[in-house]
Amino acid sequence: MKNTILRAAAALSLAAAALMAPTAANAYVDPAVVIATPDTITAGSVSTFTTDLAPFEASEEIVISITGENASGAALAMVKTAIETNATLRTHAVQGKLNVPITFPSNGVGTYDLTFTGVTSNVVLHSRITVLAPGSTTPSKAGLAVTGIDSDDTVGLWIGGAAFVVAGAAVVIGAAARRRRATA
Repeated sequence: MKNTILRAAAALSLAAAALMAPTAANAYVDPAVVIATPDTITAGSVSTFTTDLAPFEASEEIVISITGENASGAALAMVKTAIETNATLRTHAVQGKLNVPITFPSNGVGTYDLTFTGVTSNVVLHSRITVLAPGSTTPSKAGLAVTGIDSDDTVGLWIGGAAFVVAGAAVVIGAAARRRRATA
């Protein structure tokens, strides 16, 4: 009987570890947060990207990669780049912080993903911005209700679900152990 209880405890531990693995994988946090001001713009407009901390070296060169519709048309401030790839923009950190205005293409709309990579420190930070078509207005939070589930809000559901699975497994194993005791 001791063997049955030990096996049941080991099985429960393995099941709990397997269910909690996705939660541990989501635990990584960037060393700094990149803030886009504003985070929703119209095509052809400028958004300034800054960091809340100083993750880069004092005046380190930073390579900026932009992924999105017509991303090669993006430029630093008001100067267009002649190279047609999305990883051509470069800037320098100011006292380790990022502070760079980026003009987004006038013929591109949608979500743009940005990656800021320190050439010396190899620090990689990410940001996202939404570019609307010219003449569009920024969606109002006071308008239609926001629907759907934010992936950050589902962690509690995963933990609660895992707790129910573990509790159910314990009940099943306990019932099986009682039956074996009763028949022995």
